[in-house]
Amino acid sequence: MQRRVELMGNVFNGGERRSWQDIDRELRDLARRQRALDAEEALLLCAVVRYEIWRQLGKASLLEYLEGVLGYGPKAAKERVRVAMALEELPQLHEALASGEQSYSAIKELTRVAVAKTQAEWIAAARGKNVREIEELVAGRRRGDLPTDPPVPDLKPQIVRFEISTATLARLRQVQQVLAEECGGQLDDDALVSAMCDAILDGHDAADDGGRARYQVLTTVCEQCSRAWQHGGGRDLAISATDRAIAECDAQRVGSDREPGIAAQDITPKVRRFVMLRDRKRCTVPGCRAARHIDVHHIHPQHLGGGHEPENLTSLCAGHHRALHDGRLKITGRAPNIEVEWTNGIVEPDAGDLALVQPHVGHVEQRHGGASNYEWAVKKTEAIQAMKQLGFSLTEARVYVERAAQQVPRDTSLDQLIRRALRVFQERDFGDVKRAN
Repeated sequence: MQRRVELMGNVFNGGERRSWQDIDRELRDLARRQRALDAEEALLLCAVVRYEIWRQLGKASLLEYLEGVLGYGPKAAKERVRVAMALEELPQLHEALASGEQSYSAIKELTRVAVAKTQAEWIAAARGKNVREIEELVAGRRRGDLPTDPPVPDLKPQIVRFEISTATLARLRQVQQVLAEECGGQLDDDALVSAMCDAILDGHDAADDGGRARYQVLTTVCEQCSRAWQHGGGRDLAISATDRAIAECDAQRVGSDREPGIAAQDITPKVRRFVMLRDRKRCTVPGCRAARHIDVHHIHPQHLGGGHEPENLTSLCAGHHRALHDGRLKITGRAPNIEVEWTNGIVEPDAGDLALVQPHVGHVEQRHGGASNYEWAVKKTEAIQAMKQLGFSLTEARVYVERAAQQVPRDTSLDQLIRRALRVFQERDFGDVKRAN
């Protein structure tokens, strides 16, 4: 209390407010002293762990000791100990904290990736950045990586916590029940939240959208690794290959940062309207009653030559569309006469294919007449599947079938196409497979 009175007296100084420059100066000095104390605490925590001091005091654990002495809860205590043990092996980072160059929050992030050989590079890369920028710098990089190494997006499920009233909880359960009845089964948390997001983003007139695509895509794709990011709420968030494949089935493209342009749909509004009306604006998976948030899906993938003809397009609800690209559902045939099969993940999803081939963002389809182009794509897909059953990897099968397809006419039978692909394998150039990988 006395210290608080002294501080207040310093601020107002005899009834007169001190200048903002003085207050700012004292806060900065306080921050430097706090960082020095954090650095000193880290050294002492290492000693506590090394000598197991909590045992000398009859404490059951290190966490109990730190909670009693420093007031840290279990989570904060574990993190403090982790950082302290890391700084013991990273003297340059410890010095950056002790000198006040970096805050404890910044050092905490840097210790996730820096090792003895890379600490200087990370200190230089973090210099002049705030904590948020350092978090983004560290995100997606493993321990031992350099700041210049390409990040690997973290796609693990995210935990989001809301505090809601009991009345809102009751409404949420009603929504969950309605969606479960519509889809013919219980929805997991991700599917439930995704469906509610669709309801807001699509709007109540989504079924009568004039043929507009459900997804508007600003292309953000790494040319080296084909990973994709989605813009949302002012941030670019990494998305999985499955999410990217779902969006690109029914996308309106608005260009890229380097090549902005007028929005254009892969599937023209006229064709999309026809497909939706033909399928009665409902999911075409037998037994599914979903009639909201419907995607248009390419039965045969675009990257294997599948076009935007109505016979290659079918309507799927969000849940079944995800199941298909996850490899748990297989759709064959020519719409509207399609066959649906649950595969339990035995068949690789299209999303997996996307990770192994060049992205079809901005893909311009080579059209050679509607049905013939479609049938040729089907034949190549079946040949690739046959090659995989013979023991070839997906990459190898695709390389050999595509090479064979360039050497034979389109009226070649499936058996002849497979034989030609096997001959290409016998005369293979390993460089082709290496480049495809």
